Amino acid sequence: MPEIPQVNPTRMELLKQKQRLVMAQRAHDLLEDKRDELIQRFLPLVKEVREIRSKVRQELERIYADFQISKMLSSEKEIEEALMWTEMRMDVEISGYTLMKAPQYRLTTEGEPLCYGFYGTNWKLDLALGSFLNLVPSLLHLAEKENEVQRLAKEIERTRRRVNALEYIFIPIVEQTVKHITMKLEERERAHIINLMKIKEMM
Repeated sequence: MPEIPQVNPTRMELLKQKQRLVMAQRAHDLLEDKRDELIQRFLPLVKEVREIRSKVRQELERIYADFQISKMLSSEKEIEEALMWTEMRMDVEISGYTLMKAPQYRLTTEGEPLCYGFYGTNWKLDLALGSFLNLVPSLLHLAEKENEVQRLAKEIERTRRRVNALEYIFIPIVEQTVKHITMKLEERERAHIINLMKIKEMM
């Protein structure tokens, strides 16, 4: 049972505690609604992240396989020299934020990735590089969604703790305080009536 705080058992204090109780119950209901709304957003987002991650993983495995084959078709030195000639620049900027303040990214590219010569290289290397460049936007999209999932999970946990604090600590304390003050006031009222009756008998 929660410990009752030391308060003056007056009608004014009773009114104050009842108002606190109403406000706490209202806050509890609002936080519960917020938590439920966050969970409704969270579950589909988790499903979406899993689907994106699965597709990205499959594509990365295919790109890795193509790159491994290219290493068998050309020497490692030839591939390294070819990649050194790649004239491409990729920049990632934050273009905005989601409702959960997760960053959204914008990708800009400059130059030509496949600008090396044909000598010493092979079509599998071209395919692997082209596929990877096409995959970069999906990687950024995955990063955005995973960031949002993490922020949502933290907010759900924070809201859950606040709901529990109100439900199991604050509201019971205020309820017990209201009950305690009411009981004390009733005792005073009974004592007052008894005293009046005694005075009446003496008259």
